[in-house]
Amino acid sequence: MLLLQTAAPRDAFADTFTALGEAPLRGPVVATYSRHDRATGFWHLRAERRAGVGYAGIGTAPAAVSAIRMRLVDEPYPLTVLDHRFVSVDASAVFVRGRGPAGAHSDHLRAETAHLLLSPAEHGR
Repeated sequence: MLLLQTAAPRDAFADTFTALGEAPLRGPVVATYSRHDRATGFWHLRAERRAGVGYAGIGTAPAAVSAIRMRLVDEPYPLTVLDHRFVSVDASAVFVRGRGPAGAHSDHLRAETAHLLLSPAEHGR
């Protein structure tokens, strides 16, 4: 499951989305984040007094969280970096553009996103 710039608290996987532990998912839960995402950074911080997943990555979860950086399309994701229950992907070098108060919250329509989406599927074959 790939989550792009998730607008949820960093501990949501441990406190709110607890059913994911029982869900019939056979692959990782992968979530991107970018320090340029003002919607889940600046605004989420003001509304909920804490940054969101889309700004700071997955915090706590029912299993260990692996932290990696988003790769360019010509750079493969080895199975070893995606073979975890929770993978937090720093997309700060890729998701940088934005208009208005949300910053780079919607800057995910990129080839690098498709590469990240297709890589776990390829490993699952």
